[in-house]
Amino acid sequence: MRNVFSLLGGLAAGALLGILFAPQSGEVTRAKIKALIQDKMPDISKERLEELVDEVLEKIGAKEKNIEAD
Repeated sequence: MRNVFSLLGGLAAGALLGILFAPQSGEVTRAKIKALIQDKMPDISKERLEELVDEVLEKIGAKEKNIEAD
């Protein structure tokens, strides 16, 4: 379980940096995150994958707001 949290933390950090330095549409960003998760965790269900992507994007949005506020 710790590996999953580490993976999600790494995904969130990488996605945040990607958004900050190469802004793309949300659809493109979600597709990239989904592909990365599928590559790292091929046995995950589609529903759980979508939940994970949504969680990561929510965290990224919160971090973006914090950065913009600073």
